[in-house]
Amino acid sequence: MSFFYLLAFWLASLSLVSAQTWSDCNPLKEDCPNDPALGSEHSWTFNETMNAKLWNTTNGEIDWTEKGAEFSIKEKLQSPTLQSTFYIFFGVVETHLKMAKGNGIVSSVVLQSDDLDEIDWEWIGSNNTEVQSNYFGKGDDSSFDRGGYHYVPDADTEFHNYTTYWDQDKLEWWIDDELVRTLKYAEAKDGSRYPQTPSNIRFGIWPAGDGDNKEGVIAWAGGEVDYAAGPYTMVIESVRIQDFHSGKEYEYTDDSGSWESINVIKGNSTAVEEINKPPPKSLSEKWDDLPTGAHAGVFVGAATVGAMLIAGFIFFIIRQRRKGRLEQALDDTNWNNERTERTEMSNAQSDWRQSEWRHKGYSQVN
Repeated sequence: MSFFYLLAFWLASLSLVSAQTWSDCNPLKEDCPNDPALGSEHSWTFNETMNAKLWNTTNGEIDWTEKGAEFSIKEKLQSPTLQSTFYIFFGVVETHLKMAKGNGIVSSVVLQSDDLDEIDWEWIGSNNTEVQSNYFGKGDDSSFDRGGYHYVPDADTEFHNYTTYWDQDKLEWWIDDELVRTLKYAEAKDGSRYPQTPSNIRFGIWPAGDGDNKEGVIAWAGGEVDYAAGPYTMVIESVRIQDFHSGKEYEYTDDSGSWESINVIKGNSTAVEEINKPPPKSLSEKWDDLPTGAHAGVFVGAATVGAMLIAGFIFFIIRQRRKGRLEQALDDTNWNNERTERTEMSNAQSDWRQSEWRHKGYSQVN
């Protein structure tokens, strides 16, 4: 079993968080690189493979279709996950999604910071009319009273808009433009457990009800996964993400983990530069960009090549015609020679017969 799966199931056994919960480097415990910022707002339609400089498939495989990105569990312990390479420091994440239906299957949208602040949407596959909202501060999973439960009709067959609004004062969960839950800063242990540090965005699906998992997790996930009845598929149609800060990077200046300790480094976001990068030009566009002199050079070169081709074709025709006349002359000569040989042979045979007739006392009768 890979490190990712070991870590995911270890986390699941400690709390009922998703398999997408982990951090490469915790800046409250060690020196870590700055977080690259989105620093802007952008929408993505998930009908084609995402730019690898902005989105990273951290586990499994994702099928990109015209209807959206399909995250599927087809075999035991598969857990396809997509993660942004950029971070937002407060903002909005709007996801149009269809959950995966099936006992033990959990679909999720997670905002995750390096110091384990977390904001969740989670769908339990055994219930296609409900979504759970949740949050964690600094990875604290000591209580299980943070979750919220919200009605959503036909969550597995219809796309719904699940939006997270997040700033330093409050956290809101919205479904189809309707506010369903609000968490204020002071309500999360006087703010000490309020999510407040730069987070990336993760989309994924995982088999929380795998038979090898803890009984409590399997029960929360709606029962044990029947892999033979799969595949189980979550579909994301589109995503809109807004970063409430503009800048290049986010820097932790101390180990407090408070939003006041985050330094917004000014500069051009590499994510924005990548988003605004023009698409590769077509051949016609590249042609239009060439200067007039280059156009003339191309035309002259093309004309020269064309003239050479025409001259070569004419030479080929003339050569073929000459070859044809030569072959015809040779054929005529061969035919005349053969005719002469046949005539001479016929005359020789006639002389021989007359000689025989004379020898036998006959005379030729005309």
